[in-house]
Amino acid sequence: MKVNYHQTKGDRSYFEWGDNMQITRKGKGEIAMTESELVDFFSVTWRKLNYRLQLLLKVSPLQPDERDTGEQEVYVNGRLRGYALLYPLSIIIALSYQLDSMEAYFFRKYICQELQRPASVMEQIFLYGSGSIN
Repeated sequence: MKVNYHQTKGDRSYFEWGDNMQITRKGKGEIAMTESELVDFFSVTWRKLNYRLQLLLKVSPLQPDERDTGEQEVYVNGRLRGYALLYPLSIIIALSYQLDSMEAYFFRKYICQELQRPASVMEQIFLYGSGSIN
């Protein structure tokens, strides 16, 4: 049985594990992952992920645009079989704090490091005056 995924809302990015448990970003666009991608990424069972995900969606104060980013068409043997919800980075980060796996721990560590990394500052130059040069 061959399964193909075709996104319905533009290009997206997702996370995978590279060498030495390094997190790599694949694709171009905003980060969004399906439940099956999240199961693989966090190395947990679907049941565990789904339970935590449903609980998170039910009780969290997330805004509607933080809950999902659309759907992805699911094709089996070339035929459309349904749709898989895409969950944005806000849900992925929140899930990492709900799950107990080594992968979730490394992801939390990665997120904290990214937030503490100094941002490159671009100096802005403002020109005042008439703007004409003779």
